[in-house]
Amino acid sequence: MTDPIDDNKAASPEAWLRGEARIVRRPLATAVLLGVAGAVLIIIQARVLAGACHDIVINGVGRNSILPAAVTIALMALLRGIVAWLAEHRLIRAATVVKQLIIGRLYRHLQLLLPSGVTGEDAGTLAEIVTSGVEGIESYLTRFLPQLILAALLPLLMLATVVPVEWRAGIVLLFSAPFIPLLMILIGKGAERLNQRQWGKLTRMAGHLLDLVQGLPDLKIFGAARREAALVAEVSEDYRRSTMAVLRIAFLSALMLEFFATVGTAVVAVITGFMLLSGRLELSGGLFVLLLAPEFYLPLRTLGLSWHSRMNGTAAAAKILPLLLRPLPSLESGVLPPPDSPPSLQLENVTFLYGGTRGGIRDVSLELPAGSVTAIIGESGSGKSTIARLLLGLSSPEQGRVLLDGLELNNFDQARWREKLAWVPQRPFFSAASIRDNLLTAKKNATEGDLFKTLDTAALTSVIARLPDGLDTLLGDRGAGLSGGELRRLALARLMLRDPLLIVLDEPTAGLDRLNEQLLVEAIARLAAGRTMIVISHREEALKHCTQTLRIADGRLVQALSGETSNGVIT
Repeated sequence: MTDPIDDNKAASPEAWLRGEARIVRRPLATAVLLGVAGAVLIIIQARVLAGACHDIVINGVGRNSILPAAVTIALMALLRGIVAWLAEHRLIRAATVVKQLIIGRLYRHLQLLLPSGVTGEDAGTLAEIVTSGVEGIESYLTRFLPQLILAALLPLLMLATVVPVEWRAGIVLLFSAPFIPLLMILIGKGAERLNQRQWGKLTRMAGHLLDLVQGLPDLKIFGAARREAALVAEVSEDYRRSTMAVLRIAFLSALMLEFFATVGTAVVAVITGFMLLSGRLELSGGLFVLLLAPEFYLPLRTLGLSWHSRMNGTAAAAKILPLLLRPLPSLESGVLPPPDSPPSLQLENVTFLYGGTRGGIRDVSLELPAGSVTAIIGESGSGKSTIARLLLGLSSPEQGRVLLDGLELNNFDQARWREKLAWVPQRPFFSAASIRDNLLTAKKNATEGDLFKTLDTAALTSVIARLPDGLDTLLGDRGAGLSGGELRRLALARLMLRDPLLIVLDEPTAGLDRLNEQLLVEAIARLAAGRTMIVISHREEALKHCTQTLRIADGRLVQALSGETSNGVIT
């Protein structure tokens, strides 16, 4: 299957959406054909109904004579319902397939972008794009695209049926029809700009809210929670007002569509009435034209209403497409097996700027001896995490080399190399499951003895013993049920089960009290035996067992100290 993105790297959001629709062109085509079949059933139903009314009013036939016509009309109504259900079912299935493909592609892309730190979006914005953004595509595929084709076909079919019966009414329909899509485009253009702006506001609000939720404990500590809540309320009210402005334009658009359809139907009714009075048209023909006039305008009105679905879809695609087009980090993978002992790592004149001119690191050279514990310190944004990503092989340098045991890192099999790595973030993730299940994510076949051995190394045995269900105690979302220090040590225990050779600890003791900090540092010291370790931290307690300390400032190495960290290292 061809990826539409690969076919057209510079595709506009709407062109990309139509390319994605080609993947499910068969179910979409089936839905359109079912829509045409429904229109044919409407024409047949209108013809039979008009004929039955003519027989009753003009010919004076009895009830029994029109019974076949009544059965036919009921059958047509039933068939129309079935056809509409089948068309909707096909459209929903097609949209589901496309959404699954897009979500899968997004996740695969983000899995490669996120470790290298080049997504260009914060977590809240990414969450909004992957959820609401992908959902917005469904309305484009299931509402706008099929209706665009039906709006071109069905009015012509109705017109071809009406003109032989009453050509004057056909002329009215022909010349009034273009006003509906014209107004739809004119009004929709203004609404589209507002809709794009609304989508930008929504993604920014999502990112801001996620940051607030994650930092809520700190906000409570510093008494800033109420102020931030008031700010959120103010931003939400502003978003509500701007949403109402978009809705006003949408309702104006719907009003104008209904107005022209109503005027057109009224003019057709007047012409038909005069033709009936003059005797140039039979009652059956006049009723047939009147019944079809609203149906003639219906596809055009529906297209006008689905124009807003198009705006939602294109606004979502405008956010999704740049992510999918963002170049992936060029991580070469060799064939050499990675070492089975603690590795030594080097950066030789390495520069990595995330494709820009700011951030990252510039011309950095450093060495991590095998089995060493290296502290990397510096202000936020100075390049500490960038160095860690480069040493782990999650990013490739723009200039310079990364060496593993004296050989270039990309000469080694990257998949096997990553099996020997571990990165523990400042806030380790734990799912809402038992402690045992969270530990087994690192090693599924771990025995009970393996689990308690790692828990003992992480100083958690007594903590687990106090819990009512021991290892089977259920944790809440993000590890709720254990303290921050206990969760950090549980993350170390999980890491020990994996038994990596190179470990990165990102701010391991941040936010902990003195007792928990000491327990964690002791666990880190035990974990470091027989491994190469990198500790990113500002806390003196966390650095006292490090064999060397590297200070980074503005993307450059400004200080390198050997031996245990002294009180004067951190300033």
